Amino acid sequence: MLRLLWQELVFRRSAIIGWSLGLCFFPLVYIAIYPSVAEEMAGLADLEIYQAMGMSLGTFPDWVGSILIIFMPLVAAIYGVINGTGTLAGEEEDGRLEMIVTLPLPRWQIVTAKAIAFVISSVIMFLVVSVVSLLVFQSIQSQIETELTGGDLFTAVLSAWPLVFAVGMLSMFLAAFCANRRFASMIAAAVLVVGYFGSNLAASTTALEPFEPFFLFTYLDASGTAVMEGQAAGDMLVLLAVGLVSFALALFFFQRRDLTVGAWPWQRARVS
Repeated sequence: MLRLLWQELVFRRSAIIGWSLGLCFFPLVYIAIYPSVAEEMAGLADLEIYQAMGMSLGTFPDWVGSILIIFMPLVAAIYGVINGTGTLAGEEEDGRLEMIVTLPLPRWQIVTAKAIAFVISSVIMFLVVSVVSLLVFQSIQSQIETELTGGDLFTAVLSAWPLVFAVGMLSMFLAAFCANRRFASMIAAAVLVVGYFGSNLAASTTALEPFEPFFLFTYLDASGTAVMEGQAAGDMLVLLAVGLVSFALALFFFQRRDLTVGAWPWQRARVS
């Protein structure tokens, strides 16, 4: 399994480099420009459109939370959808999975190796963004007034990773469950989009409050307080639990998947 894991990491090396550099756009631009837009952003903090999007721009920690801690994981979660649905269903459609399952490895080890490869690659991305965020912050720290420290910022960025883990594992489960990658990608993308907008709307709309626990972004606190003090342990545990349960479901359904057929789990092959 270790050899397969290494091959999976090598296969993802371009994605790790590309997505890491792309995600660094957020700290390189939005943290760096804060000293020049701080006064303007403070004046826009009360606009309803920003509140509807879950954004608060009054202080530097609020700015970091509303821009970096929300949108960077949202974009990183797209990688989770692409990687998760492409890992099993995508490889099945490409014909690569047929060769992998001929290896002298049980199916659960194949899924586990791919899941670990996703975890390692996504953690590397977040570490890169966290380090870049820290360096950019140190370069502007003398130009702003804030109680936020570099360590707080590093931890705040890194602590958004459980959301991406949950999305990635959920996408992997859908790839093992759905008949093809197209259906898996559609459902995973819908979960991501509804999870983002649903959590923001539920926070401001009474009618959606009962559904708030079902939106993944409910468990990612982007407030300035969370940036300063860290994410709630309970919220992070929920996201990790979603990821682990999704991984277990991926194992279960991939063990029973009839490869190359493109069938749903409840369908049975017909003898013609």
